[in-house]
Amino acid sequence: MNLQNLCTNCLLGTLENGICTYCHKSVHESAAKRPAVCLPERYLLASRYYVGKVIGNGGFGITYLTWDCMQQKRVIVKELFPRLDVQRAGTGPLVKAVKGQEEYFEKLKQRFREEATILASFRKEPAVVDVYQLLEENNTVYYSMEYLSGIDLRTYMEQNGKVNWTQLSEYVRKLLYILKILHGQGLIHRDISPDNIFLTSTTEAKLIDFGSVRCYNNGQGFTTILKQAYAPIEQYFSNGNQGPWTDIYSLSVTIYHVLSGQRPPKAPDRIKRDGAIFIGELCPDLPGHVARAIMKGMSVRGEDRFQSTEALAAELFPKEQTSGPRPYCLRAVSGFYKGRKFKISSGTVVTFGRDSRCDMVYPPDSPGVSRRQCVISYERGGLLIVDEHSTYGTMVSGYRLQPDTRYELRSGDTITFGNEGYVLE
Repeated sequence: MNLQNLCTNCLLGTLENGICTYCHKSVHESAAKRPAVCLPERYLLASRYYVGKVIGNGGFGITYLTWDCMQQKRVIVKELFPRLDVQRAGTGPLVKAVKGQEEYFEKLKQRFREEATILASFRKEPAVVDVYQLLEENNTVYYSMEYLSGIDLRTYMEQNGKVNWTQLSEYVRKLLYILKILHGQGLIHRDISPDNIFLTSTTEAKLIDFGSVRCYNNGQGFTTILKQAYAPIEQYFSNGNQGPWTDIYSLSVTIYHVLSGQRPPKAPDRIKRDGAIFIGELCPDLPGHVARAIMKGMSVRGEDRFQSTEALAAELFPKEQTSGPRPYCLRAVSGFYKGRKFKISSGTVVTFGRDSRCDMVYPPDSPGVSRRQCVISYERGGLLIVDEHSTYGTMVSGYRLQPDTRYELRSGDTITFGNEGYVLE
C-alpha cells in the first residue's frame, strides 16, 4: 500500500486530485481542522502506526485514527497530552513538561499506563473496548485500541433525542455486567456518562475511557476530576467514601438523562434541597419499578443507594431474577480428572488443591497446583471463583485472577491451573 496516497480522513480511500475515492473529502479540508498541538498527519508512530485525522482532543489526551501497518487495519491511538502541563518541543513530535510540572507529568504517565493495563485485562469482554499495545515515544505514552464503528450515546441523543426504556435497557444490561466484573476486581470506573458509552449496534454498547478507574479499597485518596452533572457527592472530595455505589449513581443519572432528556441538579445542589424531579413524572410510560430503581440509584447519600450492581439489576429487571437457580456442569478437559464431569448446584462450595481436606484433591506432585488453589461457590443463582493465594495463579478464560477477588463465571469459561483444565457448561 502506498501510504502517501492514503486519505488521512478515513484511511480507506486513496487521493485522486486531492479528493478521497472513499469518503470524498478534500485533503485540504481535514488538514485545516487539525489542532496545532497534535502529531502531524502521516507521522509514523513506533514504526507501525500511520497517523490520520484527530478524532478527540481533550484536556488530558489526543485521540487519532491510525493505520496499523503490521495488522493492515484501522485502529485508534490515544496519546497522553495534558494540555495545561506540557507542550510540543518546537515543531517536532517531542512532548515536554512545562517547567514545574515535570513530577506531575510523570505521575500522569503512570496513571495512563495503568489505564491501558486495566483495559487490556478486559480483552475479549464484548462490553469493553479492546486495547492492543502500550508504547512510549516522544517522551509520552500511547496505547492502541480497536476502531469502533458506531456513535457515543451523547451524540446519539443530540441527533435523535430521548431514548425509550425498551432500547436503553439492552445497553444497561451490558453496562451492569461489565461494572459487576470491574467492581469484583476492587475497581470503580468513576466516569460513567453518555459520552463514555459507545453504541455499536441497536443492542450492543461498550464502556470506554478508563482514565479515571481506581482501586476503591486500598485506603488511598482519590483525585477530584469529574463530570459534575453525573458525579455523586463523594467524588467532589479526595477523601470521599467511594465504591461501587459511586458508579451506580453515575449510571443512574445517565439513565435518567437519556430517558427524560433532562439532567437532574448536580449532587452538591441536591444536599439541602433535592430538586430532582421523579422520573416517573417525566416519563409516564416508564414501568414503576424502573423509575423507583433509578431514583434510588441516584440518591444523594451513598448509603441510600444500591450497594452493588447486582442489587440494581434485580430492581431494574425483576423477572430475570425469579427464574430459579440453574445447575452448572464443570467438565475436566485436561489433567488429573480429565474426562470427568462435576455437577455444581445451588449452595455448593467446591475447593481445589493438594490439601486432603479439599473437595477436588490433586496428587502431591501435581505441577502448578497449590495446597489450596481456588474455591468455586454457587451464590444467588451464579457461580463465583476466588483464587486462594496460589503460587502460580488461577486462570479464567486466559486471565489470571487476583487473590481474594471474587469473579463471576459464565458458561463457556475455561478454568486452568498447572496442567489442570476445566470448561464450565
